[in-house]
Amino acid sequence: MATALLDGEGPVANEKQKTTRDLFKGLAGDSCARVPREQNQEGRNMKRTAQIAVIGALLAVGAAQSYAQSPFVVSQLKIALSGFAGGESAAAPVKITNKDIINALNSSDAAFGFSNGAKLMISVPADGGSPSFFVRDGGTDTDVSDFFTTDSSDVVRTSNGKTQYEVFFLGFNNGAGESFDVNGYATDKIGSVNGKDTGKLDGQVAGFTSTDSGTGTVDGTFTVVKGTVGASGAKGEMH
Repeated sequence: MATALLDGEGPVANEKQKTTRDLFKGLAGDSCARVPREQNQEGRNMKRTAQIAVIGALLAVGAAQSYAQSPFVVSQLKIALSGFAGGESAAAPVKITNKDIINALNSSDAAFGFSNGAKLMISVPADGGSPSFFVRDGGTDTDVSDFFTTDSSDVVRTSNGKTQYEVFFLGFNNGAGESFDVNGYATDKIGSVNGKDTGKLDGQVAGFTSTDSGTGTVDGTFTVVKGTVGASGAKGEMH
């Protein structure tokens, strides 16, 4: 009897075998198809691969949007101011030029370390917007907009659209005793600006010159200045 149970014979063994077979029967009494382990694993792998592909595509789109660039009109800013520093009993001549601005940036808390060949640049979105300022030193551009303030009045434009007039405001402060705040009458030249990556950009301010006056500080001493501020050499760049 014991041997029959071990061999899977007899009523008890037959009942267990029947129960085991019934577990794999469907509602209609047919056996349910079981997916082989290898095929099931392959299905999961394909699903996981598809999910990874979708995530990768989304990341690629996000990266492309993050690095999307827009056209800007970039010009070299030229500052030439002179005047007197002192008080009610003394006046010493002073001047403020691009070189002085670069040196003032180097002596700020940022301590940039720009070279003698560094250039002060102004950048304006080709589609319109506020200008920004940066220093181009060799092949490196460093944003210095936090040291500048700028504004302008409404403009008056000639009938041919080639010239416009406005009052231009420009301020600078390195936070270490060098500053100015000037404004004056500006003449803007309107035209096309070209760039290697931007192509031709029409209706842009290709250059301007303003006659300015205002106040400031040189070495921490109150200063009254006058002179010119302008921009030239406009080119289209993608930023």
